[in-house]
Amino acid sequence: MYLPLYNESEKKIYHYIKIPSKLCYYVVSVPLFAFIACVVITMYKDFENANNTHCKVPNVFPSISASIGNYEPQSTIWKTAIYIHAPMRFYMLYLRWKYYRSVVLESCVVIAKLAVFLNIIENFALLGLTHWTSSKNYPYHEVCFKTFIGASVFYMLFTCIMLSKLRRRPNITYREKHSVKLKWRAFIVNITSFASAAYFFLRHNRLCEPYVYSMFGLAEYIVVFSNILFHSTTVYDLQINFICLTNRGIVVE
Repeated sequence: MYLPLYNESEKKIYHYIKIPSKLCYYVVSVPLFAFIACVVITMYKDFENANNTHCKVPNVFPSISASIGNYEPQSTIWKTAIYIHAPMRFYMLYLRWKYYRSVVLESCVVIAKLAVFLNIIENFALLGLTHWTSSKNYPYHEVCFKTFIGASVFYMLFTCIMLSKLRRRPNITYREKHSVKLKWRAFIVNITSFASAAYFFLRHNRLCEPYVYSMFGLAEYIVVFSNILFHSTTVYDLQINFICLTNRGIVVE
């Protein structure tokens, strides 16, 4: 019997990077802690200016735009956090795509593709609204903000529907059930808080009541936290132990 001296199907592994599913904690914690730091610094250092509105009514919570884009070092902290973790966001998106393909019905893959496309738009919009601040480039910032909100809301909705109704396997694990439950809760909180933010913003501009702009800012914070919570559920979906660097490139196992 002839035995080949070299099997082309074999992979030569150069290096293991352990437990990439934990990377999603890194992906969500970097912007989370940066956001909290920016709000705290703004309230301590720039409280009066950040809460100053056109109608001069008292407020206690600055808006997100004021917290992350109008003052230093907050602006630098936020931009640095978003830029350094952006590559990992796109890599996690790739892992999500592989997961969707493995669990969603073949006839519904188009919905998975749409969800991934919306997530790509969401990530680019986040980079855009970070680069163009509301104080210096308001038109671009506004477009990126609206795009980010729209893409993130529909991405969350499609993901919840896919993983709830369009699975190949009717019986799912406890982790998957917990993940879907958290996703639906985060999605509901997200759209509710966004609707509340829109209401308080319009009410503030129309009536100029004390602390209404603060309620707008608080609702904005909840939008951010619920979005981060939704993305953090990826850790329950990805059952991966290693990233392998091989002669064929990067392989996930």
